[in-house]
Amino acid sequence: MPDPNTLDFYKAYVVNTTDYLTAENEIRRTINRAIKENKTNTLNVQTKLYALLYSTYSESSFMKMILTPYGFEQKYIDEILKQASIQEKWYKTIELAFLKFNTFSKGSEIPNKSLELKRIVLKYIVDPSIIRNKIAHGQITVALNSKNTALNIDLTTKIDNLDVVYIYRLFQINKKLISIIEDLIESPDKAHYNYYYSKFQELESFISKSQHWNLSSKKNTKSMSKTVIR
Repeated sequence: MPDPNTLDFYKAYVVNTTDYLTAENEIRRTINRAIKENKTNTLNVQTKLYALLYSTYSESSFMKMILTPYGFEQKYIDEILKQASIQEKWYKTIELAFLKFNTFSKGSEIPNKSLELKRIVLKYIVDPSIIRNKIAHGQITVALNSKNTALNIDLTTKIDNLDVVYIYRLFQINKKLISIIEDLIESPDKAHYNYYYSKFQELESFISKSQHWNLSSKKNTKSMSKTVIR
């Protein structure tokens, strides 16, 4: 059984996650105004804050997910939280969630699904968190290496090339991914069994159709002339 305080913690993260999404909506408004008014400096700063907001939102939604009622036993929650990195926490969550999925499992089904989910986690959760860590630790424009002994040109370039539409994509992908894994945690042999493929196909479809989206392409799209990211 979960710790008695777990429900309170879950409710706290529901509030936190909701407020992050409210903040995301507000920062998009600011970014859209900056784009329409051609305020380059404002757009540059807000883009970096948007990237930071995404990763903090991702952490909050992750905590809400693993604390969800009728989900993991406390020993599994503790095992997830003791992992050293974001990647290890997400991977452990997926591995433990599939322990509950057994009624309709087939030989290759669990390994294949696990690999599919981990692939998306690595690209859209873990990789952006590296940039977030640099910005959160005082490196908003120029990045250093992990030991702060030399400049990190690669990460500096990635920070400089941050694109608001790419970050918007991350929010949408995260929401869809969380929904899939929550089904697996809460209802492995019903909700997950019934909806995994439709939800995963929707996620893959969004990733595919939006892979070439960027600020320039959206600004040039007639339907987005008033609001670039929405």
